[in-house]
Amino acid sequence: MPDHPAEPQPTREGAPTRASRLGADDWLDAAVEVLLEDGIDDLKISHLSARLGVTKGSFYWHFTDIATMKSELADHCKKVQAAAVAQIAELEELPPIERIEGMTRLMSDPRRWRMEAAMRRWAETDESIADSISELDGQIFQIAHQAMRELGFDEAEAHARATTLLYAGIGFVHAHGRLGEATPDDLRIFLDILTRK
Repeated sequence: MPDHPAEPQPTREGAPTRASRLGADDWLDAAVEVLLEDGIDDLKISHLSARLGVTKGSFYWHFTDIATMKSELADHCKKVQAAAVAQIAELEELPPIERIEGMTRLMSDPRRWRMEAAMRRWAETDESIADSISELDGQIFQIAHQAMRELGFDEAEAHARATTLLYAGIGFVHAHGRLGEATPDDLRIFLDILTRK
C-alpha cells in the first residue's frame, strides 16, 4: 500500500530567529502545530508570533488577517483528509478480511491521531472541515459495509458491524491519550469479534 502522509511534520528544528526571513509556509507550519497542540481556538496572531519569535507585523506580509490564515489551514487539513480517503479507497481491491484489517491499521495509526482528533474538534465549529470528516467516515463505512456483505452477513448485521468499526476508529482517535494505544492483540480480537459468524 503506498505511504500517504497522515500528519504534517515540522519542517525545521526550533523556531526561526528574528533574523530569519519567514515565508507563508513557516506561518502555516506553526499554525498546524498550534492546531495539534492547543486547538483552533488558540490560533491567534499573537500566539503564532510568540511561537515563531517575530513581531505581529511579520504575519501581515503573508496573510490579510487570521481568517485568511484559517482558510488556508483548512485547505491544507482537507488535503490531509483527502489523502486518507484515497488511501482507504486503495483497499477496495483487497479480499474482505484484508480490507477490514487495512482500515483498522489506518484508524489505529498513532501518526494520524493528533491530526484526526484536532480536525474532529475543529469540525464542531467549521462546516467545511465537518464535510471532509464526513467524507472520510462515509468512505470507511461503505468499504466496511461492503466487506461485511461479502463475508456473508445480511444487511442489518453488515450495517451494525460496519458502524461498530467506524465508531471504534473514532474512539481510538479520542481516547488514545488517556487509555494508551491498542495492542496488536486488541486489534486481532476486535477484528475476530467483528467478522466472526
